[in-house]
Amino acid sequence: MNKFSGFSDLCVPYNSSTKELLGILKELDELGFKNVAIEQIYNHDSCDKKGDPIPDPIDLKPLSKELNGRLRLLNRLTIVYTEANVTLVTTRSAKLRGYHLVAVVPKTEDAFQHACQTMPCDIISYNSDTVRSKMSRKFYFVAVNRNIMFEIKYAPAIVNSNDRKDIINRAHKYHSYGKSKNVIISSEARDRFQVRGPYDIANLGLIFGLSEEQSKNAILALSRKVFINAEARRHGKAGIMVRVRQAAAVDSDDYSDSELNEPISDSSEEESEEEMDEDEDMQSDGGQEPPRKIAKV
Repeated sequence: MNKFSGFSDLCVPYNSSTKELLGILKELDELGFKNVAIEQIYNHDSCDKKGDPIPDPIDLKPLSKELNGRLRLLNRLTIVYTEANVTLVTTRSAKLRGYHLVAVVPKTEDAFQHACQTMPCDIISYNSDTVRSKMSRKFYFVAVNRNIMFEIKYAPAIVNSNDRKDIINRAHKYHSYGKSKNVIISSEARDRFQVRGPYDIANLGLIFGLSEEQSKNAILALSRKVFINAEARRHGKAGIMVRVRQAAAVDSDDYSDSELNEPISDSSEEESEEEMDEDEDMQSDGGQEPPRKIAKV
């Protein structure tokens, strides 16, 4: 059974208030979602670069226990950066391995090109400051070929009309640059009332310039693809060794291939000839059987 099956919401911001976060997760569970990623943010431009600046991934076991394991919870790290030297931090960080998903928010056009070309990540996203940043058609398809997804967040569009305009503008850029390939839809819900069901999100996808099939895949098939690619990124390349099994021991009662291919022996023919000779001898004696001895009384 595929452990990544079902509808997915890949962006639920972490809230220190466990009660509010549980309310969002329970609402997602009631609406039919199966996989949810809890987002933590690392701002490379404002954080101290000494040591390992990436935050520790939160422990999701208590939340999963409260939900009785009905949701598959994942850790997601969103990296906001401008300079390409962020890769020095990510490659050295031991904490990064504790996150299931890695998303990036490039703040400049150069950072966007770096994210599409070389940044080891799973999702390219945006925030309120970068929602109108420029993109390139060439590098968009570079990211598509690397199986990186582009994210649309619907909850801010529900709450604020200005954000709605910016998000629709961003979504239409995805359509004009790359025909909305590799576009996923997440919530970024900060309240349980901002969450919508899977089929409502699919209808929102039509407003964002996606086709009906793309809208369904944005919360189903492509999300599963993100999980699989993220697992491959975390565990790296692997080799497979193939060994030839030795032939099993053959029982003595079984015939070997050489014995089956041998011609049938003449022993049966010899036996039949002997029987015919005996019949001829009996006929030559008149067909009389030898007298039987009678026991004396």
